Amino acid sequence: MRNTHLHLRAIVGLGFMAVSMLGASQTVLNGGFEQVNDYPSMPGAIELADHWLNISSASNAPDLFHVLGSDAGDLPETPVAVVMPFQGMAIAGFSPYNILNDGRRQYLGGSFSDALIVGQRYQMTLNMTNGEITAFSNAGLGLAGLGMRFSNGPMEQPGVGAIDVEPHFDYTPVFYNREWQQISFNFVAQEPWTHFTWGLFGNEPGDVTEEHGENPTKVYCFVDGFSLEPSAEMGSDEDDSVRGPEAKPSVSNVDLDEDPHWFVPSAFTPNGDGDNDVFGPVCENVLIQSFEVYSRWGQMIFSGSGNDVGWDGANSEGAPLESGSYVWRLNVIDPEGQLLSKSGSLSLIR
Repeated sequence: MRNTHLHLRAIVGLGFMAVSMLGASQTVLNGGFEQVNDYPSMPGAIELADHWLNISSASNAPDLFHVLGSDAGDLPETPVAVVMPFQGMAIAGFSPYNILNDGRRQYLGGSFSDALIVGQRYQMTLNMTNGEITAFSNAGLGLAGLGMRFSNGPMEQPGVGAIDVEPHFDYTPVFYNREWQQISFNFVAQEPWTHFTWGLFGNEPGDVTEEHGENPTKVYCFVDGFSLEPSAEMGSDEDDSVRGPEAKPSVSNVDLDEDPHWFVPSAFTPNGDGDNDVFGPVCENVLIQSFEVYSRWGQMIFSGSGNDVGWDGANSEGAPLESGSYVWRLNVIDPEGQLLSKSGSLSLIR
């Protein structure tokens, strides 16, 4: 996980208005994609998630994935990467940029429960990952310049092309992370905005980097856990109307890939010989909040917590499971109090 410093820029001037917070109850509707009217089975199914929008044509719609989905819509093994939800059972995915068709864009559109209060300061948070790219995926590019634009009503995309406006929030570093990374920023509402759009704005992309695989051709991002929180204070355009890590760091100081006190094995042999019979993480500098094991079809098999947690290769009824591939997910709390998530695959060998 990268310890990247956020460089944020405010694109709009936001004026001060003394507005009472009384009665303010704005939230992101269905921010975790849990409310669905059917389980996805094919790409482009974002509109199965309540309150989420496809602002383009049907052939260019973002994707919805669910643990109870099927075919191209299930978790944790998607057509692009292996990934578990940051929370709950569902996530969305989209491709903001593709070098084989650099004029094509995908955007993810969401909505608020109520119009934002003009002059009120808010904190917007989302979680994003690129997942563990599969062997046959053409994803694996990192991208700088993703951004968020607020609007009164849904935005409209011109065909499948770029929306050529400035975002209100601009994430300028290159984003590429196999783990869930939290992105959080503060802003002051200039208008009574009702919707937001996340993606790559403008005709020219930021830096595009090859991060994984051989000759990757597209950027693909999974997102989960959108939330909005009003601040206790009002704002003005002199108050850093968009603010980043001083308020809430997006990346912890603990790197779960490079820290030498962190280890999760890739296989174990629960055959009762006393050697490598239990599977679990080894952590010396973080607190394990939860550790879960899932089948490849997303069924939870084991759940535990604490730094001595381990799985013996049995199901919830104590019956030994067959040899095969499984997926684990781990939530830990670092010394700074930040919640970090990591997932991966394992082999059970008997």
